[in-house]
Amino acid sequence: MPMHAEYLALMAAMLNGTIGIFTRFGLQAGLTPSALAFYKCFIAFAIIAVYCLSKPKRRAECRALSRYWHHYALLSFFGIFCLYFFETWAFSEASIPLVAFLTYAAGGATILMAALFLGERLTKFKVAAFITILMGVYLIFLFEHGISGSMLGIILALLGGLGYALFIFLGKLLNVGGGLAVLCWLFGFGSLYLLVPFLLDGFMMPSLAAMGAIMALVLLPTIGGFFLTTKAITHGDASKVQIIETSDPLFASVFALIIFGDGLGPYGYLGAMLILIGLMLSLKRTR
Repeated sequence: MPMHAEYLALMAAMLNGTIGIFTRFGLQAGLTPSALAFYKCFIAFAIIAVYCLSKPKRRAECRALSRYWHHYALLSFFGIFCLYFFETWAFSEASIPLVAFLTYAAGGATILMAALFLGERLTKFKVAAFITILMGVYLIFLFEHGISGSMLGIILALLGGLGYALFIFLGKLLNVGGGLAVLCWLFGFGSLYLLVPFLLDGFMMPSLAAMGAIMALVLLPTIGGFFLTTKAITHGDASKVQIIETSDPLFASVFALIIFGDGLGPYGYLGAMLILIGLMLSLKRTR
């Protein structure tokens, strides 16, 4: 796996780590979870679509990808709808660190699926890395009393994480590639999927404060995070990308501490250290 793919995945994790704080700002500004999920996806789609249509080369790329529309429809359901809908809803039911850690804890299925169906080697470093990361998540979940949430929030976070894990796996299996043209298709289908629960909950216009949170979500994790993730999948192993991006909860916890004062206790910091060790193990190369 080229090193630049590993750095792309790490940068994507940093951007994705801002989802929790901006989602909380949006929810505090009066948006429902379904409205926030729809607006951030649709606005991201509109921005990318306008840019691609204005560039002849990008326009040609989007047109060429139309033959694979069914691939993007499937990927968008798991990587956009499931992740955005369930994760945003989970943030309204549980704390930022809890949702962030549980979302990526469900991604462990990627390593097994990649080994069974993609022919990727299940090396000792991959196994050790993910076990170490799971140990860190377990410590924080078990002993960190400041991290709490309802059972509904826990289930929603796990559903969002499972959707994202399937997106990582299917993205590599179908070899969809990366770039703005791919994002245009993904966010286009995602907007259609997310429009359904948005309309069922009742149409609502965002306030000025809510729009600020939406635009931050659009520019940082939605466009930036997905762009880097698809690029990392293209150039690297699906399981390794998933392992590296499991550091997302660590960044989310740091941001939550800085913005909202959500601190960690001794076991929480021990768990965070184990996650960092797991991240370093995932970068270890095997001859």
